[in-house]
Amino acid sequence: MYGYKSKLFGMCILFLLLSLLCILTLGIGFLWLIPHANVTMAKFYEDIRDKPQSL
Repeated sequence: MYGYKSKLFGMCILFLLLSLLCILTLGIGFLWLIPHANVTMAKFYEDIRDKPQSL
């Protein structure tokens, strides 16, 4: 996770803000947001999994 913590933090803040928008749609937006967030986190993990870690 060296060098990627800020990117992960930014994605979490983005999904937090999007979840606030989903509340305005009375929860209907969560039908799209939750799968999108899960796929995005999985893709993020796949992208950094194979890269060498440097201290």
